[in-house]
Amino acid sequence: MSTVRIAMCVLAGVGSCAIVVALLLPTLVYDDLAVTPLDIAANTVATTADGAGGDVLDSRTIAGPGPLSIATDVPIVFQRYITVEDPSDADRVTFQAGATVRRADRDGDASLLTATVDRVTSDRRTGLPVEPAGSLQTTVDSPASPLPRTGLQHRFPFDAQPTTYTVYDATAWTSFDANFIEEITMEGLPIYHFRSIVTEADLSITTQSPINSVTLPASKWGVGDGDEPITMKQWYSNVRDIYVEPTSGSLVWGTETPYQYFARDPKVPEVTIFKASLALDETGRLQQLASARDAANKLAWLTSRGPILGYAVGGVCFVGAIAAGVIGSRRARSPEPARRHAHDAEHASV
Repeated sequence: MSTVRIAMCVLAGVGSCAIVVALLLPTLVYDDLAVTPLDIAANTVATTADGAGGDVLDSRTIAGPGPLSIATDVPIVFQRYITVEDPSDADRVTFQAGATVRRADRDGDASLLTATVDRVTSDRRTGLPVEPAGSLQTTVDSPASPLPRTGLQHRFPFDAQPTTYTVYDATAWTSFDANFIEEITMEGLPIYHFRSIVTEADLSITTQSPINSVTLPASKWGVGDGDEPITMKQWYSNVRDIYVEPTSGSLVWGTETPYQYFARDPKVPEVTIFKASLALDETGRLQQLASARDAANKLAWLTSRGPILGYAVGGVCFVGAIAAGVIGSRRARSPEPARRHAHDAEHASV
């Protein structure tokens, strides 16, 4: 076999392989690799802005003497540490999130407002909860309680779309819509902005807490001078802004304005339990963005860069193979005229 024919075959083979790879990358390969990693360990911190602290009810004054006490302009720190635990496998991942809410103006145990350990198992591709049911632990001396889930938590699906998703709210123990607001850019990275609004949620229906419904004298509530017993329920509202890198579904930033309060009518708040405006700090935002950028770049090789390169290599190789074929064909035809010319010359000399 001639060198030209060998080159033609090699180029055709390489081109075919390149085209096949280009076809497989965004389909079979993407399906295998576009999954939530199992080595996640993220520590995020959200705080109130300087000079814009929150309002906090001193829960000890509910059972103590005197009126209820509410501290204002309290600096708040919300910290969450997320790890991957069992059961986790090729199709599912279990997130464990240890979260604390603290007063930054106090030290030690006196600063702690709430502490929880939340677990949820999600599909590694869609981000939606799967079996086993989630659990929640709210006190150190009691085991976690089963807590079924609906909606997204900790991440959005791969290839997130500008549409409405359902997200889980860990305060209300239920899910709410997260509506697409806009597409923006953070550090050069395209980001989808979603917003979930919770309005007048009755926590006594969805959660378990000794202060979901409380009966106290009117004077204790601060709504009169007498001892007439008045029962108020705990209500909850929030506006949560979620910022998502759509290719990987990674959460890169977030803000929220949780508001828990006692009231007889949810439209008329009477005693604040907790109210603050919280935002992921700059360090956390940059770390989340860097992680999302890395994930998006890797996925881009599966969905766009890799296939484009494969088609380009395949096209060049096929063009080269065709060119080699043409050259080989010309060389194969060129000896016949030469032989005919030699024969004619020999016949003339005779």
